[in-house]
Amino acid sequence: MQNLTVKFDNQTKILKLDPFMLYVRVKPLHGDDQPINCLIVRHALTLFYQLKPNVQLALYGHYNQRHQFVINKFMVGQAVAA
Repeated sequence: MQNLTVKFDNQTKILKLDPFMLYVRVKPLHGDDQPINCLIVRHALTLFYQLKPNVQLALYGHYNQRHQFVINKFMVGQAVAA
């Protein structure tokens, strides 16, 4: 398991409705500017509701075989000034 502190990249996509699966693109706060592709199923609707532009996120999960970060737990912080 890994934890990431990232900034929401203002891109989401609903992949499935039952169970609700959400794609979220984020950028690391420090260093690398490569976006990280994330998937979430557990509590995905809660995350979708709480996301705002440029919000800071703390994510806990693992990478799958397609190098997507699968989120198990998350915490939503305050929006970061752009």
